[in-house]
Amino acid sequence: MFVRAGEKVVRGPNYSFTITSGSIGVLPPRTVLTIENHPGPDGLYLANAMVLDPRLFIERGRQKDLPVVDPFPNTTNNHAIAAFERAALILDDPTVPSAIQDHAVCELLLWLEQDGIGFRADQPPTFLDRLRSILTAEPDAEWRVADAARILAVSDATLRRRLASKGTSFSDMLMDVRMTHALGLLQTTELPINQIALDCGYQSPSRFSVRFRKRFGISPSAIRTQSNEQNGTENDRIGTAS
Repeated sequence: MFVRAGEKVVRGPNYSFTITSGSIGVLPPRTVLTIENHPGPDGLYLANAMVLDPRLFIERGRQKDLPVVDPFPNTTNNHAIAAFERAALILDDPTVPSAIQDHAVCELLLWLEQDGIGFRADQPPTFLDRLRSILTAEPDAEWRVADAARILAVSDATLRRRLASKGTSFSDMLMDVRMTHALGLLQTTELPINQIALDCGYQSPSRFSVRFRKRFGISPSAIRTQSNEQNGTENDRIGTAS
């Protein structure tokens, strides 16, 4: 993630970090995160995201023993930023062969390593990862424990037991998935709040608002007002290396 203006505050289960203006940072994969985009003094927030193929890390790891480095530091290294810009242009060009795209991304990874920003080996999805992925695909569905258990090929009791062992429940996870989806829609679309409520599985906008306030401590309309006041706010995905 290259933050060009403003700053991005990222909060995970046991940590938080900030990607400051003019810095490149790394967001961990398959992790539930709360992300806040804060505009700078001029009211502008601008950032670009680059989604990377885990295959690149595997292939590079075979060529060289890479250190396991915490991925959260930022870097303002001009070489890394220039490599990011080059890779972004190449990834956006459909005429460039995939091997050349990979090469451009690997150059960026090398510059990040120079500043101590590395990448842990990608781990297979956990049971909870798989469940969250299933719910996220259809947040507006009328989910029941039996539906998810059938897709995961486990019994209802096993599903509940595994969730309980992680200190959560099916209803809590479903609500979190829906609220995370709602937050994204509020911040990045012009959809009316009642439509967002429907898209997140709530027939009643008032019930949706109560759930949203309970999760984030602020009403959906207040989130929408804040987003509208942040003139020039933008958060673009540049491309995917594959």
